[in-house]
Amino acid sequence: MVGLINNLTGYGIFVLLSLLGSAAIPAMTVSYGIGMVISFVGNRSWTFSHRASFVPAVFRFLTANAVGYGVNLAILWIFVTQLGLAQIPVQLFATACVAVCTFLAMRLWVFRTGRGDAGE
Repeated sequence: MVGLINNLTGYGIFVLLSLLGSAAIPAMTVSYGIGMVISFVGNRSWTFSHRASFVPAVFRFLTANAVGYGVNLAILWIFVTQLGLAQIPVQLFATACVAVCTFLAMRLWVFRTGRGDAGE
C-alpha cells in the first residue's frame, strides 16, 4: 500500500509539473524527492516495521534511492532527451522499473530484519 501511494503521488506530481511546462528531469527530481519522504516514513513504519537503528537505515535508504534516481534519470535522458519521446508515458515506464528495484532494495537490504544493527 505504501508503494502504491508513493508511486501514484510521485507520478501525479510529475504529470502535474509536466503539464505546467516543466522539463522531464526537473519534474522527476521534485517528484522523486517528495516520494522519498513518503517511502521512508511509510516503509520503515508500516511495510517493514523496522525498529533497528535509524541512522544506518537512513544511509542505506539514501544509497538505494540514489541508485533508483540514477536509473530514472537514465531512462528519461535516453528516451526523452535523446530519442524525443513524450515524457509523461516514459516516466510511467520509469516509475514501474524504479519501483521494482527500490522495493527489492528496501526488502533485502535497507529494512531487512536481523541486520545486527544497534536497537534490534
